[in-house]
Amino acid sequence: MTDTVHRSYKWYTRVIGAYFTLVLIPLVLDYGEFGFRPETMHKAFHVLVGIAVLRWGWNDERWWKPFTIATSAFFAFVTIFGWLFPNFGMPVPEAFGLNDTLLHGTVALSGIIIALAASHRERMFND
Repeated sequence: MTDTVHRSYKWYTRVIGAYFTLVLIPLVLDYGEFGFRPETMHKAFHVLVGIAVLRWGWNDERWWKPFTIATSAFFAFVTIFGWLFPNFGMPVPEAFGLNDTLLHGTVALSGIIIALAASHRERMFND
């Protein structure tokens, strides 16, 4: 049963890494239209995390569980901040606008659900 638990962490890590890397597209478009601004750094952060996952975390089982927990915790904080202070610092950074808050919340909630389900499974089959 441990394989099932690791598989959920593995696929969370891979999917988030791939999606974060794809933020390169809006990063290039945003930079082309507006030049360097705080939102550029927000998007660059996502791309750098995505590249790190693709490079080091894709096949490294030691990454999967810590990445899922750390990423979901961090983005839960960002989501809560986005809900408490909507449009903080607008018009830039867009990180706390409604669209990004929903996306950050999706990253957080999916990771939290995976971590809780995996923890429950581990307890259920190890006791």
